[in-house]
Amino acid sequence: MDPTKLVESDPRARPKPFTFRPPKRNRLVIALVKMRLRRTIRRKLKVTEIDVSQDDLGKLRKLKGKRCLLTPSHSGGFEPHIIMYLSKLLGDDYNYMAAMEAFEQSAVNGWIMQRIGAYSIIRGTADRPSFQITRRLLASGKRWLVIFPEGQTVWQNSTVIPFQQGVIQLAFKAHEDAAKSEDGPSLFCIPIAVKYVYLEDMHDEIDASLARLESKLFASEDLEPLPRYERLRRVGEAVLAANEKMHHVTPDAASSMDDRIQKMKECIVSGLEQQLELTPPEGRMLLDRIRTLFNAVDRIVHEESEASDYERQLALERRQAVRNLYDDLWRVLQFVAIYDGYVSESMTVDRFLDVLCLLEMEVFKERRMWGPRKARVKVGDPVDLKDHHAAYTTDRRGAVQDVTLALESSVGQMLDALGADCETVRQTT
Repeated sequence: MDPTKLVESDPRARPKPFTFRPPKRNRLVIALVKMRLRRTIRRKLKVTEIDVSQDDLGKLRKLKGKRCLLTPSHSGGFEPHIIMYLSKLLGDDYNYMAAMEAFEQSAVNGWIMQRIGAYSIIRGTADRPSFQITRRLLASGKRWLVIFPEGQTVWQNSTVIPFQQGVIQLAFKAHEDAAKSEDGPSLFCIPIAVKYVYLEDMHDEIDASLARLESKLFASEDLEPLPRYERLRRVGEAVLAANEKMHHVTPDAASSMDDRIQKMKECIVSGLEQQLELTPPEGRMLLDRIRTLFNAVDRIVHEESEASDYERQLALERRQAVRNLYDDLWRVLQFVAIYDGYVSESMTVDRFLDVLCLLEMEVFKERRMWGPRKARVKVGDPVDLKDHHAAYTTDRRGAVQDVTLALESSVGQMLDALGADCETVRQTT
């Protein structure tokens, strides 16, 4: 969803204060959603097959009745659908933590999400109602909880972006809560990877996408014929050059494409940090800086209304101005995982289409779904926080970091394995 669409229709209207969206599970709604789930997955995701082994289902069945936090990958963008299908296979119902903007996509969408067990969080804030219910759900263990630790999706299905440590920190706190009423409780964090692979020859779709982009980006219809990868680089170069021009960035003559991409990202991120008066710690990763920017904008957009009419007016004006920053944030996020070697280091159809998807989103402002696809699901070895309790009591930050990195590494390795046999793109038409 594009958060820039969340704009009041009347600029004089009073801004709405943030209202926490708690889960309001409804068995009838859950049953109806699950009944239509496969049809929805086929239509929206172009996924006609979902592949999960009996061994992996067995891992999950062994944990029934236990406290569990599922930590799936979120690089493809539609993983909640796949995880809900997994719950259907196991005969369970899960709770889900979701970003606030997902509930604001539409009134109907928000209503349904709450009825299937989802609840909201405003990222980057001390969202106490969300934190409290997260701890309560995990400590009780009545239903498993699904949280996507990447926090954002970059639509690069072969990429895992760093997991956010706050997710595991909340899990450890819930483990402490459970220990108050139970001796040596277990709380399992379960890494899950979801990888989409194409089931048919996609070269015609690749050629059609390249042609669409070329017709939009180049005035001349008489382009030099090139192999597919060189055409992709030519399109990427044109998009990059246009953004450099818009942001008044002059690349060095000897700069590689990677260097130019990084410089472009840095320019956008630094400019947004200045506008929001943020000073990142030295050496902080670019992705973490982007997350901080998203969190800062989310916090302003959803902040509570001020007391007086005049203060509300000022708050609304600030919201409108800040919402305009979403365009640049989404642009740089879409390209955060792109580097010149993403396709060349593994010239697979799925990686090629990943990049074409991002380029079409940037150029046409529309996400294109290709198919038919198969969703491959892999379940990693659960991490029991009970085994890390002693380390947590002596070094909380270190224990949280260790568990977070272990889960992130597990998901990354599973994604690599799931994509090992993907088809290589033919370079000639």
